[in-house]
Amino acid sequence: MEEQQHRNALPQGFKLFEYEIHSVLGKPGGFGITYLATDTHLRQSVAIKEYLPSDFAIREGRSTVYVKSSSYDESFQWGLKCFIEEAQVLAKFNHHNIVRVSRFFELNGTAYMVMEYQKGQSLTEFLKQKRVLTEEELKSVVIPLLEGLEEIHQAGVLHRDIKPNNIYLRDDNTPVLLDFGSARFAIGQKTRSVTSIVTPGYAPLEQYDNEIKDQGPWTDIYALGAVMYNAITGESPPAATRRVMKDPMMPAVKIGAGRYSRSLLLAIDWALQLSEEDRPQTVDQWREKMLATSDNVPEEKFAPKQYWTSVNIVGIGIIILLCTITS
Repeated sequence: MEEQQHRNALPQGFKLFEYEIHSVLGKPGGFGITYLATDTHLRQSVAIKEYLPSDFAIREGRSTVYVKSSSYDESFQWGLKCFIEEAQVLAKFNHHNIVRVSRFFELNGTAYMVMEYQKGQSLTEFLKQKRVLTEEELKSVVIPLLEGLEEIHQAGVLHRDIKPNNIYLRDDNTPVLLDFGSARFAIGQKTRSVTSIVTPGYAPLEQYDNEIKDQGPWTDIYALGAVMYNAITGESPPAATRRVMKDPMMPAVKIGAGRYSRSLLLAIDWALQLSEEDRPQTVDQWREKMLATSDNVPEEKFAPKQYWTSVNIVGIGIIILLCTITS
């Protein structure tokens, strides 16, 4: 898949209006390619994200993107519409910890999103070097991201794909949230492909059912809680579907005891509750617990709960069946 995406990439030196392509940034994803480019008018570097879902589309020649089959056209166009709408929404935000979109345009049978570019690395790369973060390091990443998330949530926007690879650390170590999942989620809904819209370990249970309406701030909170769990353990949490009947995940409050404050660990466990109703409902609610100076909150309130009940037996069965079919 990665080899195919590189073949789909625009060549070095290609011009998109005043933007000149230099190289592919990072690992191409299944829904698009991000390039390092130069704004030849302003003489500054920018990042340009191109909508190119590799399951449905391919580049022919040096520029134009085509769907592989007419049967994919509806899904491609639906994802394109959501990609453009995402760019329009992100362009309205001017928050230091949310990727800034300065322009978008349609060209070559697809669309492009022009974003600010700053030197740095993904949290994934940073964790490869560090393996785990200290509490001070973790909070220096998470607290600013919470401020950004709070702003987009108040505007009715969800990220839907928070994971270490979508958190970028500038050279001054300030974090920025990248790669919102609107197009990915839209295509998943159209194609009913569960695997196209979830990242196992970071996606909460409600994201495995693409018909569900119960996604909200708590959905992003679960994902960021999973990022924090990774940062203190060196490993991603188990996929939410694996946690339903007999949860193999050791609570953060146990695995991080003695190395992190109890309030921080309990906040992580609270975010990782399987039922959305048991998680923090807002960023402010979660942050208050995370930064609490008192550690006398009962552990039981935030410990992972058994999710399996007679009420959700059928729903979970459908989710597992969908995962089997689409994997």
